[in-house]
Amino acid sequence: MARVLINHGLNNRRAADHWQRHLANALRRQGHLVSYAQFPNPEAPVLEEWQALLIAETELLIEAGDALGELIFIGHSLGSINFLWAVDQATLPTSFDRVLLVAPADPTLLPDVKVDRLDLASPELKGNLARFAPHLTVVASDADQWLPRGVTETYAKPLAIEPIIIAGGKHLSMADGWGYWQGVIDWVNDPTADITVRG
Repeated sequence: MARVLINHGLNNRRAADHWQRHLANALRRQGHLVSYAQFPNPEAPVLEEWQALLIAETELLIEAGDALGELIFIGHSLGSINFLWAVDQATLPTSFDRVLLVAPADPTLLPDVKVDRLDLASPELKGNLARFAPHLTVVASDADQWLPRGVTETYAKPLAIEPIIIAGGKHLSMADGWGYWQGVIDWVNDPTADITVRG
C-alpha cells in the first residue's frame, strides 16, 4: 500500500479518460490512499494557489501516517513543474519516497504562471531534490511540443538524471491518445516495472 499524490497539468479538469484518472481509480481499487485534487483555474493557473493546494494535500497524506506505506508523487506537465517549484523553494512539508514527473513542460514556456523563473540548473534545486525527491523518475517523449529543446537538454542534463524517453508520445496527454496507461499503475506497485507499457 502507498499514499499517492497525483497532480494534473494545464487545462486539465480530470477528464474521464485521462491516464491520471484511470490511475487514481485503479490505485484506489487496490487499496492505496490517493489524492487527485482539482487544482483551481486550470486554464489560467495562479502559482500561489497551486502551491497552496500541493502543500495542503501533502500534509493530509502525512497525517494519514507512515503505516499506510510509501509517499509517492506523480505529476504531469505543469503538475510536475508545480512540484519542482515547491522543491526549489523548500516549502514541501516532507520528502517523498518516490517521484514521477511525466512530460514536464519547459518552464520558460509558461511565463503567465510565473514558473518561467525556475532555474533547473541551480545547485540549490539539485540539492533540494536530493532532500525532497531522492528517487526521481522523469518520463517524456521525443516529440513533445512543450519540450522544444527535448527532455535531455531541458531536464536530464541540468538535473543529472537519465530520463525514460517514449518515442512519438507527444505530450503524453489524453489529447495525444494517452488514456489508460498500465505502466504507471504498475510502477506505483513496483518501481522496477516497465512504465512504458500502455495496456
